[in-house]
Amino acid sequence: MPPTASPNSFTPAPRRVLVVEDEPLIRSLTTSLLENAGFDAMGVGTAADAITALKSFDPDALLVDLDLGEGPGGAEVLAYADRYAPWAALVVMTNAPSPEVAGVDARLIPARAAYLHKRSLANAELVLETLEGVLRDQAPRRDDIAAAGPLSGLSRDQLEVLRLIAAGLSNAEIAARRGTSSHGVEQIVQRLILRLEVEKGSAMNPRVQLAKLYYAHGPSAK
Repeated sequence: MPPTASPNSFTPAPRRVLVVEDEPLIRSLTTSLLENAGFDAMGVGTAADAITALKSFDPDALLVDLDLGEGPGGAEVLAYADRYAPWAALVVMTNAPSPEVAGVDARLIPARAAYLHKRSLANAELVLETLEGVLRDQAPRRDDIAAAGPLSGLSRDQLEVLRLIAAGLSNAEIAARRGTSSHGVEQIVQRLILRLEVEKGSAMNPRVQLAKLYYAHGPSAK
């Protein structure tokens, strides 16, 4: 006869994880990965839904993409959670090698948050290890620091101009797109050339060199 459970015994509830990701497929894959590991996972696609779920779902941890499409992004969700749910562990999931490349001021990312590249989703063990680490208040994994590249220290304006150069736009077209003067764009381009140590005497056009750097180290390369 099998032993009966003690009347005082209980099974702890699974830990809850909120996945904030605007891409439905990635959101579904991530929540499935977590559920298979024994977590109670919930996925949402916008910052507004994340804030609502933070109150109703009361997660133990959040996995947040920085780019949530139109409207507030992941940085706003992280800042809100850091202020109103300081007990919740935080993990950033993004294609960008650093917050700056994603167009986010790094100072908006809570220091206690882990930073995980989306390519790591192919390694379930690494994702779960990172999540368990922040849940246990261990030093967070920071892929952005480990993979700091030549673009990591650029300002948001510099990164935006670099992205548009890589898209093939002229200075005049970039100025029109950004609502600034061509002279202002030219100044940013010259600072990029100096900062990224582009060789002006090279056989390759400096703008082509800038574009190659963006494609090698920007979000599209990740």
